[in-house]
Parts: sequence; structure tokens; C-alpha cells
Amino acid sequence: MKLNELRNGVCAVIAEKTGSQMVQSCNHAFDLGAHLVELRLDFLEEEFSIAEVLKNISGPTLVTIRRKSDGGLWEKDEHSRIKILQQAQYSGAHAIDVEADCFHHFPANGDCLRILSYHNFTQTPDDISLLHKAFEAHRPELVKIACFANNNSDSVRILNLYQHAQLPLIAFCMGTIGFPSRILALAKKQSPWMYTNFSDNLVNAPGIPIFKDVHSIYDIKNLSHETKVFGVVGDPIGHSLSPAIHNACYKELGYNGVYLPFHLSATDFFAAIEAYQSIPVMGYSVTIPHKEKAYQFATTSSDLVKEIGAANTLVKTSNGFHAENTDATGIIAAIKNKLGESLDKREALILGAGGVSRAAVFALKKAGCNVKVCNRSAERAEKLASDAGVATIPWNQRHDCKSGLLVNCTSVGMHPNENDSPWDSNYFTKDHIAFDTVYNPIETRFLRDAAQAHATIIDGVEMFVCQAAEQFNLFTSFNAPLDVMRKTVLEKLRRNKI
Repeated sequence: MKLNELRNGVCAVIAEKTGSQMVQSCNHAFDLGAHLVELRLDFLEEEFSIAEVLKNISGPTLVTIRRKSDGGLWEKDEHSRIKILQQAQYSGAHAIDVEADCFHHFPANGDCLRILSYHNFTQTPDDISLLHKAFEAHRPELVKIACFANNNSDSVRILNLYQHAQLPLIAFCMGTIGFPSRILALAKKQSPWMYTNFSDNLVNAPGIPIFKDVHSIYDIKNLSHETKVFGVVGDPIGHSLSPAIHNACYKELGYNGVYLPFHLSATDFFAAIEAYQSIPVMGYSVTIPHKEKAYQFATTSSDLVKEIGAANTLVKTSNGFHAENTDATGIIAAIKNKLGESLDKREALILGAGGVSRAAVFALKKAGCNVKVCNRSAERAEKLASDAGVATIPWNQRHDCKSGLLVNCTSVGMHPNENDSPWDSNYFTKDHIAFDTVYNPIETRFLRDAAQAHATIIDGVEMFVCQAAEQFNLFTSFNAPLDVMRKTVLEKLRRNKI
């Protein structure tokens, strides 16, 4: 395979301390599905023969020696670095990575691609398009541009470079904000490959995805210009389970879609959503702190969203975005899946007064429950109760409720504070139905204490799956494979302990 013919490739970046470790890791990466490997020779701590290293590697190789000033570890003299790269160019390397200031030392050699690379670890320059043209003037076989994204508009500007590229290009943004650009460059811009971290030693590559995560979550080989793009927006976003769940369902159904984590700050929300319409992104799951902004941004909204004043789902339509709140429908579905009966006339005490609490209050009231709100901050509880037309209970009187639904919509008991609970264990009864919207950990202190009192329990995973399934249907018009969703959530939670 020629690297200049590669599409939707995965490059495993190998950063090891010895030549033998590097060879071993490279060949292991190929066994696991890598299309090429990048040898970060600046990480080696011993003398080595580049020809000897290359001849023992079983697949395509890209050789890089990154200077300290360019974000790498190389601190020796520049002459030695250039000499090693020249040796690699004529010793079987499929590609070498060099910077613009030393590119003239490497005349074309048909057997080895010359990648002219530019890295900026602090920003995406305003004149990046002019820099791109200047890099192309050197006539490399491929240009690589990696800049740090301080906002999502930076990512879109980087992706726009592909429209004017005269030579093959790999361009993406670094950092958590920049991560989607790495996938979108493959899906929408025909970038030949993306870089992934195969070695634990790799440093100063902010936002680079882990090799095994790319293979387990994203269906890289099937990305195309026709791939529909969806995602989750929030701040923070790094531990979201949504990409794993939705992408697993796409694979299961053979649906041509990709679902990405978009890190949007509170001040970046409106500008980012507007910027990504050029991709376009066809739908968003919305998490904290953006649910009210999502409602404000939407062109149309469901009646429930209008009542709640917040949305957790945006679906692209012909005239903008439509807002839904699947937190509300997920809460009702999770309860009905457990109880299998009507909720009419049931007593329901909602603990908390935040976004999930609003969804629970309005949804349960609409289902016919007699709803009460209880929160440490009485003022917030009273505001929510007034908006919904329900009653409140003071926080210190919450244990007076001896039966009915107890819905924990607070973050109390969430990882890593797993021994905390919003309810004293002595006050659970067998007549309670304890529902925790926290899904990490799966079994919270709240649920453990309720189970010991022989109360009925409903965990947060069920609600999470139900709301995600409703989003999946809104995005794709297909019913979500619930068994795949549940399996994916449970595997991720148990494996990662996130």
C-alpha cells in the first residue's frame, strides 16, 4: 500500500525508550489494525541504527524527530537530527516528517513521502490559510497542520483549509475542543489518516485519541462524505458515555453516522453551533451547562420543552433546529419499565432543583403524579415549584415522606463521592420506590440503602439508556437497539470506573 493512496487510515504514534521496544510496539499496532506507525525517535534514550529499526517493522512507517522547540524531546544538535531523517528517507521509511525551516535538506525521493509539518500548541493563527499556502510552496508530498483550538470556530477554520488545498493535507486542531476536527477531517475532508496514541509515554499531544478507543468507538474505515454527523455538547465532556453508546448502535444497525464529543464552553455555545452548521451537524445531545441555551437557540420546541424551559436534544430541520427534552421522557420510561403500570395519583418527591429536577417535575406531573420538590436551597425549590405548579417540602422535613417515588436528581453520590447519599438510610421503607438519576456508579449509596430496606429501586443507567434511545430515534428515525445501549453503558462503567 502506498501512503499517498491511503484513506480513512489510523496512524499509531509509537514513543518508546529503546529501539527493540519501538519495533515490538510497531508490530503490535499492525496486529491490532493500524494502517501505519509514526516512530517518534526523539523519545529514544539509547543509540540506534534507523536502518536496523525500520527493517524489522512489518508495515508502513513514518519517521519523526520532533525538536523541543516544536513540542518534542529532541535536544541534541540539528545536524544530527537532519542526518538521521536523511538516513530514514533512504533506508525504507515510507514517510518522514520535517518542518518548513529545514525542508530544503530533503530533496524528493519517490519511495518516501516528505510531510511538511507545522505545530502550534497555543493557538490557531489568524493567518493560518496564508501559512498553508506558504507550506505548499515548498512542494512536499503532504502538508500536516496541527494547531491548538481555543474555541470551536478554530476547528472549523482548520477544516476549511481543505477547500483550498492544492496538495494532500492532514489538518486538525489539538486539545479537547479540537478533537472532533480529527474525525471530521476523515469523514468530510478526505484526510488520509488520523493520529492516535499507542504508547503511554507520549507527551505534548493534547487531545490525541487513544488507539484502542478509536477502534472500539469509531467506525473509521466506513467514514465518508455521506456520513451524518451528530454529537454531544457540554462542559466538561471528556467522560461522556454518549459517543460510545450512539456509535455502537450505528455499527449494530449499519447506519452511516458518527457521533462526536463537542467541548463547548458557556461563552462558546451559540458561535460553535453556528460554525458547525457548515459541516453540517445533524443533531446534538445537550448536557450541562447548555440546556437552557439549547432551548433559546432552537427555532421550534416541543410543548414539554417550553414548559421546562430547557432542552437536552437539538435536531436539525429545514429551517434550523428543533428542541426536545428526552430527560423527561427517559424518566417516565425508566419508571414504567420497572413498575409496568400507570403513574396516575402516585406520590413523588423530587430531590434537587436543577435541570434534571425540572425535567422530572414537569414529566411526572404530566403523568398524573402528586409531585413535591425538596432542595437544600429553599429559594430554588420554590422557584421550580412555582413554575410547575407543585408543592415544596423543606429539606429538613424530607424524611416525613414514608412511601411513594423518591427521585434523586442531585449529584450527591456521584463518582467519586460514592459514599454520600441525599437520604438517611434509616428513613427508607419497603413502600418507597427509590429512583437515582446518577448512573456513575451504577449502584449508588442511595440505591444500596433503599435495597436494604426492601424498597423498589431504579438505577440511573435505565434512565440514561431510555433518554439516549429517544434521542437516537429523533436523530436517525430508527428504533435504538436497547440491548446494545445497555451493554455498552455497563461495559464502559465497569471497565473504566469513570
